[in-house]
Parts: sequence; C-alpha cells; structure tokens
Amino acid sequence: MKTAEPTPTSRPTSKPTSKPTQSKPLSPPFVKGKGKTKYGIDLSGAPVMGKNSNAPVHIYYWSDYQCSYCKQFELGKHGALPKLVRNEIANGTVNIAFLQYPNYGDHSWTAGVMAKCIWRKLKDKNLDLFWKWHHTVFDHQELDGGEWSSRKNLLKYARKIKGIDARAVDQCMRTNRKQLESDLKKERKRGKKEGFANTPGFVLYHPKTDRQQIFKGAQPYTSFQKQIQAFLNQ
Repeated sequence: MKTAEPTPTSRPTSKPTSKPTQSKPLSPPFVKGKGKTKYGIDLSGAPVMGKNSNAPVHIYYWSDYQCSYCKQFELGKHGALPKLVRNEIANGTVNIAFLQYPNYGDHSWTAGVMAKCIWRKLKDKNLDLFWKWHHTVFDHQELDGGEWSSRKNLLKYARKIKGIDARAVDQCMRTNRKQLESDLKKERKRGKKEGFANTPGFVLYHPKTDRQQIFKGAQPYTSFQKQIQAFLNQ
C-alpha cells in the first residue's frame, strides 16, 4: 500500500460559549458494520454512514467528542462532512466508519462508551437516531465549563431524542462499561497504528486497488473530493 500524508493541522483553541451551535441539520443514512473489513478494521460495533457497507471508497474516521477540530470537520461553516453527505454519501460512492479515539480525559471515554451503547440499543430502522445524538453532543461542545460532556448531560441529550431509550443506554453503560472501554482501546490502538496522535484522523481506502491515503486534521472537502476521484479513476 502507498500512503501519502497531508500536512497535519493543529488543534484550535476555542472559548466556551453560552448557547449550542446552530448548525444546519443533516439526515445521513447509516448501516450496521459487518465484521472485519478488507482493510482489517472490525466494524461490528461501529456506526457506518452510507447507503451500504460496500461503497467503492471507504473512509475510516477517528474522532473524540471533546475535539474541536472534529466539530469543525462535522459542523463547521467550511466543514467537509456536510458536503461529503450531500455528494459522495448521497450517490453511494463513499461510506464513513465512525471510530473512537478518546484523547482528552474521562469525559472523552464516557462519551465514547455512551456512543457505543446508543448504537447497540438502536433498531435497524432507527439508526439515524445515533446521528441525532452524536450531532447534539458536538452542538453543545464547550458549553458549561466542560460539564457539557458529563455523563449527566450526555444522557440528557439522549432523553430529548424521541426513539432513544435513555434508561436502557444508562443501564448499558453500567453493565458493559469495561467491555466497551476495551473496544474503545482497540479502536484507539488501531488509530495510533495508522500514525494518529490526535484527532481527527482519516484513512481513505480503495478496496479495488488496496490503496490508502491518510489525512490528519480537519482537511477541506476538496482534499477528500480529489482523493476519492483519484481512487475512482484507477
């Protein structure tokens, strides 16, 4: 495999705000991951954004709910994810696997475990509810002096989403936290193996040619677009 690596971007500093970010809503499709991929990543418990799990190009995305550059990638004015959703996700060219890289303390691990529990508890027909919670967490990033990412508040966001059983999620966390933290450690370890010391980190993979491209930091949409097209032209 050949790997090219764009210049990493540093993590921004952002001041706490008093109101959640008002970002334009997206309604991307999600599918259940099915075991280990050709690239060797186990997606059994990972949300996969896309129309199916066999898109021509796969993106493996490592993030942390406390990472401000992850929020920039997903919800920022010039963030790449909304454009990927409206173009490459919508036409079935790409799917994006959401992987955890908890990197900023206990709240990062708690948010990661809760994300796993919410995904685990959803029925196949309600997978989009994961995105509503995930999106809400990033909308609230930096509020309340860090308390926005406490277990109490993360559950509060879940309670406000019709279709998510917050009690079941809470029980899942109490019962399965050690196991799920072990799963998070495996995802984080794989991210480190790819060369990521911080988030966000991306591997764009083309199963047909077994080629990959690594992106570090909140790269612009044009970087993703060019690499995806380069893969499709092969």
